Amino acid sequence: MSTEPDWIAVELRKALEFYHGTLEDLTREVIRLLGVNETDRRALEIVLLGDGKSATPGVLAERLGLTAAGATIMLNRLEKQGYITRSLHPTDRRRVIVVATDLAVRRVQELTSSLYDEGHKMMHTWYDPADLEMIASFLHRAGELQRIHRQRLRDIAPYPRPS
Repeated sequence: MSTEPDWIAVELRKALEFYHGTLEDLTREVIRLLGVNETDRRALEIVLLGDGKSATPGVLAERLGLTAAGATIMLNRLEKQGYITRSLHPTDRRRVIVVATDLAVRRVQELTSSLYDEGHKMMHTWYDPADLEMIASFLHRAGELQRIHRQRLRDIAPYPRPS
């Protein structure tokens, strides 16, 4: 017989699997509509969520697990599509910053603003402030756990291909 905590763990796992699946489905549609690949979409997300809607190529390479050359190729694609620009850092002319264009901001907002608006209304209708604080805490902790696990995975050599 299952104890209540075991049941809760099963339900949490099912809920997280459902959430991750729907998030991946939504992400695929955003990728399709923007005309980018997953790495490029994630780079745009990092830039758009960064301080001042910008990031450095080095930060993007590190966060995405890319080499410097791979980051340059990705940035070339995004620049060609009109989603980012690169310029010299205003105070350190040796550094380059990547900035999201107005086109990128507008398109991402068009695709996501209704989700955020409806989500905000839903959360405040269904949950009281203490619940929302607990949900936010859980999401931050789960995100940190995923970041730690991602780093562990990066430190492992890929599986060999079958011969």
